[in-house]
Amino acid sequence: MDYIAIVDLGSQYTHLIQKRLTYINVNSILTSEFNQDVYNAKAVIVSGSPMSALRDDIKEIQENIGNLINMGKPILGICFGHQLLSLMFGGKIIDNPEYGRTRIFINKRNELLYNIDSPAEVWMSHGDCVVEAGDAEINAISEKGCISAIKVPNMNVYGVQFHPEVTHTRNGELIFKNFAQSIGFDIKEISANERVSNYYAYELNNIKSLYKGGRVVSAVSGGIDSTVATYIVMKAIGSNNVIPVLIDHGLFRINEVEESKINLEKAGINPIYIDASEEFLNKLEGITSCEERRKIIGELFAKKLNEVITKENASYLIQGTIYPDVIESGKTKYSQKIKSHHNVGGIPKWFNIDIIEPLRGLYKDEIRELAKIIGIPKEILNRHPFPGPGLAVRIIGKFTNEKLNLLKKADKIVNDVLKAKGIYNNLWQSVVTISESWVGVKGDEREEGYIINVRLVNSDDGMTADYYLPPNNVIDEISNRITNEVKKITAVSFITSTKPPTTIEPC
Repeated sequence: MDYIAIVDLGSQYTHLIQKRLTYINVNSILTSEFNQDVYNAKAVIVSGSPMSALRDDIKEIQENIGNLINMGKPILGICFGHQLLSLMFGGKIIDNPEYGRTRIFINKRNELLYNIDSPAEVWMSHGDCVVEAGDAEINAISEKGCISAIKVPNMNVYGVQFHPEVTHTRNGELIFKNFAQSIGFDIKEISANERVSNYYAYELNNIKSLYKGGRVVSAVSGGIDSTVATYIVMKAIGSNNVIPVLIDHGLFRINEVEESKINLEKAGINPIYIDASEEFLNKLEGITSCEERRKIIGELFAKKLNEVITKENASYLIQGTIYPDVIESGKTKYSQKIKSHHNVGGIPKWFNIDIIEPLRGLYKDEIRELAKIIGIPKEILNRHPFPGPGLAVRIIGKFTNEKLNLLKKADKIVNDVLKAKGIYNNLWQSVVTISESWVGVKGDEREEGYIINVRLVNSDDGMTADYYLPPNNVIDEISNRITNEVKKITAVSFITSTKPPTTIEPC
């Protein structure tokens, strides 16, 4: 069986490369090592990385790439991989970052850039810039002057500085089609429905084979991830073996717990409800670090779930972990930690139970597709992503109950307006945060208050995102209502940054 080896050097987007290849029916393996599987592959893709190509400790990586080139292996270097190839063929790199939406201009087409328009809109995320390509030919330059695409003459060795694997690179899928076809792979388009249906069938069988009996506890929140994960396991082993648990940490939005109970029941999930809000909020009071808050929440979640696990003599725990949770928590060899998701990096070491994570290999857009296939209610399907630690990670600076309550009120206003204006369902996510501080004047008196920050984004999988700025009348209504209806709020801002460089959640 022919396949492409993807060498994961720590990019936030590496798994998306494999996702792209899956949708064109090209077999691939993903590895963080230059092992025998890489050397046996028909072709190799070298990913991006948080590392700099100017470091001294990357010589072993370059040596392995050199060995592959000497063997005649077709190679595609992306971002960091592109920079490595440029250096190996006598190029030069300087510190000159590009983040988010960028245009590139194609000056000489190669097989990789066939049918790609020029200028092309691409998505960048790098700190180093190739300014000389050495013996490699230059195929494209960015509007900032960075060499954005190269090919080594007389070899199937290519480099691109941008990320064709992310959805915000227009026609990025063509790059992978062109690469695969140029080295002899037969391309077959696979729909998202087919890909996710195959994944669902595989996971049902996988869970059945791993399950050795006993009761299974599931942490549910009413969000799409935990709901779909619980539903899959119930289908695989029977609903009578699964105990769903809804833990109220006091960090949900206004009315969200009640709505979640109703929606979960529509999905055939009837959770045990545990109100632990007082304990969570007391532990969080005065904590400034978001990472510390995430760990506190992870610890308390584990404690509360462990009480249920012990009482029910359960053998497994279901989690709605998805792939972005894993990569952002820095759980692959070269990746850096962006934030510790409470269900990955926030799990305490003492919490020892077998964990079932049926969505670990999927992105949010695929989970939505799967939710449609299995008939999850639209109230859950259309709900915006919401972090497991809830509003705790949307409070900038010191955590206080006062700020939490103000944030809840402002958040409700934002989402009520978005729904009334028909905007909410067209967005990936609306993130409302609170930060300090802004001096205001209300009723001719000075008021020292807080800032509400509104971040509206569009995305497919959450790995990259573009901001959405609503019409002026919507901005005015949100701002006026918040500053008039919520005490101690003296300013409202709208965030207009892409991901990267800005993450969707603030901390």
